Amino acid sequence: MSLKARAQEKIERAGIANYSFDDDKLILCGVRYSIDACTCGDADCDGVQLQRLSEASGQTLQ
Repeated sequence: MSLKARAQEKIERAGIANYSFDDDKLILCGVRYSIDACTCGDADCDGVQLQRLSEASGQTLQ
């Protein structure tokens, strides 16, 4: 199973419906995340690590 498929399964199990994918990036409630393999070794780990990506523009919406 691909990391993208594992991430999608993780999100759906959490009951989140407001998500999409842009290439290999996850967009979750308007926030972009990279999808990486987790190597923590925990028996309950699903093998997916989501890392929040910082906004390059630095713009603030008011």
